[in-house]
Amino acid sequence: MKYTFQEVAVKGVKRWTEDGKRKQKTKRFFQTINPFNKNKSGQQKGRSEIMKEILAEREEWLNQ
Repeated sequence: MKYTFQEVAVKGVKRWTEDGKRKQKTKRFFQTINPFNKNKSGQQKGRSEIMKEILAEREEWLNQ
């Protein structure tokens, strides 16, 4: 049996100039809403909780 879980995703894009050339790096941050993705209290994470986490991940990556 195959299960398909809903995915929550955000894309991050870094842009910079190096040696007179424009450079770009793209990364996708995602998690799925599933019974195994739980928070610290042991309950299943909701969409808003997941969005907060992946947005924080993206901001950390962008600020590196």
